[in-house]
Amino acid sequence: MKKRIQIDSSILSFAIILTGILYLFPSLYPRSPFWDNICDFIGLMLVLKGTFLRMAARGFKKIHSKKSKDLVTEGPYTLTRNPMYLGSFLMGAGFVLIVWPFWFLPVFAYLFYLRFNKEIVKEEGYLTEIFGDRYKQYCRKVPRLFPKLKKLINVDVREALPLEACWNTKEKRGLFWWPVLAVLLEVFQENIIFGGTDVKRVISLFVFAMAVFAIGGVIRYTLFPKLKFNVKKSKTL
Repeated sequence: MKKRIQIDSSILSFAIILTGILYLFPSLYPRSPFWDNICDFIGLMLVLKGTFLRMAARGFKKIHSKKSKDLVTEGPYTLTRNPMYLGSFLMGAGFVLIVWPFWFLPVFAYLFYLRFNKEIVKEEGYLTEIFGDRYKQYCRKVPRLFPKLKKLINVDVREALPLEACWNTKEKRGLFWWPVLAVLLEVFQENIIFGGTDVKRVISLFVFAMAVFAIGGVIRYTLFPKLKFNVKKSKTL
């Protein structure tokens, strides 16, 4: 645990230093307020989606893993073998869009890979030793990190991300605190890059993004829990 904390602290320090260096070159950032707002909106949506995924994954595992004695393959684990890591990736990508130039996303993705790939492989080896063929079969069906598009479209969201699992962990606090942090970082960034900011505009933009996320979630859970697209193959003559 201490080793992980040291590594994550180093990464955080690196991110802070890199952010400071990027601020020395304002031309790297989009000069258009419109595109800056678009990046901020998409960024906060990714942060919220990542937080919600982490909530669902941690809560579902807490309920069904029997204190880590059983292999969890349902819920969010039907989409990806590592929903917690995917949630962290989405959150990180969101903050990149908010704080860094948007074209830095590939750099972040590479840094994320360097940080977590070795750890994921190690965890997979551990689970293979414990659960054997059962885990190997699960790995063949479910991707390591990014879900398959077909699965995302056809999944029943109420089964994959059950609400009762989402609200029983401390992760739920992130739905409030991460947007607050995003507002603070955006205000600071605009003051550095653009020489000033409209705080009310920033807050309004992020409140709008949160409203879109919430309304979209309600619609998906209540009206369209399962998006099923059937493509009929045409018969050849």
